[in-house]
Amino acid sequence: MTQTSGRRGARLFSPGFVAIMVAQVFSLLGMEILQFVIPLHLLNLTGSGTLYGTVIALGNVPYLLLAPIGGVVADRTRKRAVMAACDLALAAALLGYLALSGSTQLVPLTAAVLMVAFAAQAIYQPCVQSSVPRVVAPERLEQAVAVTNQVSMLTGIGGPVLGGLVFGFFGLAPIVVVSAACFVAAGVLVLAFVRVPYEPPERTAGPLATVRNDLAEALRFLRSRPVMWRIIIAATLVNLFGSSFFNVGSSYIVTETLGLSNQLLGVLQGTLAVGGLVGGAVVALRPGGLGIKSSPALLGCTAAGLAAIAAVLAAPLPALGAYAGMLAAYLASMAFCMALSIVAMSYLQLKAPETLVGKVMALTVMLANFAAPAGQVVYGLAFDRVPAWSVALVAAVATAAVAAWLSRSIRER
Repeated sequence: MTQTSGRRGARLFSPGFVAIMVAQVFSLLGMEILQFVIPLHLLNLTGSGTLYGTVIALGNVPYLLLAPIGGVVADRTRKRAVMAACDLALAAALLGYLALSGSTQLVPLTAAVLMVAFAAQAIYQPCVQSSVPRVVAPERLEQAVAVTNQVSMLTGIGGPVLGGLVFGFFGLAPIVVVSAACFVAAGVLVLAFVRVPYEPPERTAGPLATVRNDLAEALRFLRSRPVMWRIIIAATLVNLFGSSFFNVGSSYIVTETLGLSNQLLGVLQGTLAVGGLVGGAVVALRPGGLGIKSSPALLGCTAAGLAAIAAVLAAPLPALGAYAGMLAAYLASMAFCMALSIVAMSYLQLKAPETLVGKVMALTVMLANFAAPAGQVVYGLAFDRVPAWSVALVAAVATAAVAAWLSRSIRER
């Protein structure tokens, strides 16, 4: 590690890191538009929260199955080729969706496109996560992770806002074409400019045995680090109770409960991204200022934001008044949540050996997202059957319980 960091120098914005980030802008923008518009189109046509939550949950299934393989691919292949292939495959999938969007089989078509999108993400994201430690110095890694998340948040603003506005005013076809064009641009940029140091690892067994052995090695490493395991478990529970609420609840509450427009839904989604920018900026401007011991407090603040959403929805407010309160609560919740994510991800990347970073991060993301489909389906059913404020209150209480458990676990380490 000493020789490697010396070779890379202490610059944060090295040419390799900048190239990865620019390609990420286009790829993540395309993904944000895809994940926002295609399920929303189905919700607008059916009005069913259950169906909406179910297709999103189905989209997560291939992600869960392929994430460990994505980690092995990231550590054993040339990341540039894999990233470009994923981007171009997503562009092709979107064009196919557009060609078939007038059919009577919109539900399976929507689920299929989301499954392709999440499958590509399962391969793509470990490549990015394992590339960053190779193109920045170790002492800059927390800042690099913060910048990576800032890029994600910027596209999180642009994607839903652009998607909501274009979809609301011009319909489905133009915004699907924009999303496909973003993926094409990302693929071309990766092939033209991204360069990640690569040393072919030795392989002494067949492909299946190699995958099995690599994953076993990563699991053995994680089992020897109890604090890392507890952080991963906490992330899994937060995805079950918190992230699933935002994924399903945002669209349903704005368009169905409050009866507001797709454009205002896009603004709410953009507010989540602004909150993420705020949280990421705090970490980036204070490298090392928030350690892993701060994670329970950050999670507790996220739970408080969910409780505020419940209070706003339960109050006798007009639709726009409740919407304004949700904007403030979403902004605060995401700021704390993003700071927590950066602290946890930086800790895991720093503690994992360089040869295991891709696999450890892929396993982390897979386990953290394992609960997402269940949470999305349950929240979809809940929104169709009980008041939205009660769903938000349950999410807040459950997230607070996870924060209390994580605090006790870190104190006992």
